[in-house]
Amino acid sequence: MSQKGSISIYLSIMLLSVLLLISSGISILMLNQIKMSSQTGHSTVSYYAAESGIERCLYDMRKGSGTCNYSNEALDNSATYDTTWNAGGYPINSTGYYLETNRAIEVN
Repeated sequence: MSQKGSISIYLSIMLLSVLLLISSGISILMLNQIKMSSQTGHSTVSYYAAESGIERCLYDMRKGSGTCNYSNEALDNSATYDTTWNAGGYPINSTGYYLETNRAIEVN
């Protein structure tokens, strides 16, 4: 085999190696972005679950209920919330849970 052919094969292998590294790096970045995007969606669902707990507690307050302590209340979308409030004072605390995320809200 001539020296020219050996150099061509070597350069081709090096070029393909560089392209493989670049495409692997881009793939890893894209997978991380997809994961963060789904976690953002879960976080939003958790927030709205906590918001539902606050709204339920405000409704109970308007009806004259003395307490508003709910634990592990399920919603239609599999999210849950915990809410605590005792009559005569604030704050109302509510935490929403969805899959592996949770978000808390406090209303004064």
